[in-house]
Amino acid sequence: MSRLRFGLGALGLTREELTWFSGSLLGIAIAMAAFLRVATLRWNSFETNAFDLAFFDQIIFNTSRGRWFDTSFIPYNFAGQHVQPILVAYVPAYWLGAGPYFLMVSQAVVGALAAVPLFFFARKLGLHAAIATAAVVAYLANPYLHRAMAFDFHPEVMAAFPVFFAAWAIAADRRRLAVVSTLSVLAFKEDTVFLALALAGYMWIRDLRREAMLTAGVALGWALLGVFVVMPLVRDGQASDLVQRFGYLLPHRTVADFLLVPLRAAKVLLAPAQLWTMALFIGASSLVVLWRPVYLVVLVPGLGLALLSTHGVQRHLEFHYAAELVPLVVVAALLAAVSLRERISTAAVAVAVVAPPLLAAAVFHPLADGHAGSPSAQHRTAVLAALALVPGDENVSVSAQTGLLPRIAHHRGAYEFPDGFEHADWIVVDRSGVRSSRTTEAGWAEHLETVSRTKELVFAEDGVEVYRGAP
Repeated sequence: MSRLRFGLGALGLTREELTWFSGSLLGIAIAMAAFLRVATLRWNSFETNAFDLAFFDQIIFNTSRGRWFDTSFIPYNFAGQHVQPILVAYVPAYWLGAGPYFLMVSQAVVGALAAVPLFFFARKLGLHAAIATAAVVAYLANPYLHRAMAFDFHPEVMAAFPVFFAAWAIAADRRRLAVVSTLSVLAFKEDTVFLALALAGYMWIRDLRREAMLTAGVALGWALLGVFVVMPLVRDGQASDLVQRFGYLLPHRTVADFLLVPLRAAKVLLAPAQLWTMALFIGASSLVVLWRPVYLVVLVPGLGLALLSTHGVQRHLEFHYAAELVPLVVVAALLAAVSLRERISTAAVAVAVVAPPLLAAAVFHPLADGHAGSPSAQHRTAVLAALALVPGDENVSVSAQTGLLPRIAHHRGAYEFPDGFEHADWIVVDRSGVRSSRTTEAGWAEHLETVSRTKELVFAEDGVEVYRGAP
């Protein structure tokens, strides 16, 4: 313990601050353990999903084998769907044999550790260490963060770490570090440009004008290049699901349609359901920001993009779709707390920061909902035996149920059943296992009947079946 205190003392914290920081570290450890437990339970229970865990796993695996961002899940290279260079950072681990479980573990660890720079950001703002610890707990308890952690793996969930680190660097007047850390956010996804622009805005109000303009310029250039040049070029004219989600705003590319886009967007955003979603997110994340509602402007681009989508779970900020908004609302809340502390006590500010997300987490408990239940030992044995029959040759194609495909996605041809079942070399299904709504709507049961009549059954135990395709 004395060595720990000596090490923490090197951070320039007083004895009282060390106590609060130690409490923050305890909270981080508890949250990390909870995130890891849910990831492990989902993995061991075959509750993980083809979209997007097997999807990302195959992309990184192919990249590690020299097939950059190649995937069989969509009809074009992944770079035509999203621009996420951070995936390349996983390649060395895949050379050493890493896989989808490693992706979930890394997300849990990095997502929890993001609270460390958050603590020091709050302190750099001049807020009491108790408020800094409250901010740490508020972030870790945020139900929208829990939703993302309970939905396998998405790189943007980890963007909170560079966001909080950049916010600290800006507040500390570490100019070069602020620019580099802010721009690093862009590696996580093309729409993290909104995070970079928000941080550039914070640079501006902190009188880092040159740095703000440089950061905003690079961020906008990167986003425009990715969205309007790279992605369409890679798709070679094929429409992505992003077009389906937002194309209704611009049905025809005429001047009149361009002029009507704001009107169409406003009509959607002001609908009662969308207003409720916005209110719920802000209320569950931190009501403190309402003390200085001007800071809510940082949420407008990302929140607006989600609410305008025709994709139901995105529009309701379910799964991982609020992951990028969580660090922004926490930063905005702390900026509002700086002025709020002049009106009320430190303890009251701390409670105001931490109470809403704690209450929301207790009410919605999305982290607990991320795990439905463990299979019996007999069923687990059957699933593992079935998966073991699929050859490890990456040139063999597989079509497997959503909960099973993450286990066998290291193939050049990997599909979520019933996709690809006509030409797949191997088909693996679990009649009592998890099915995605997408595959149910695509006729999962009907296609399985076709498979049972036309393919060779080589394994059948406790509802788990393996079929061999045509040689």
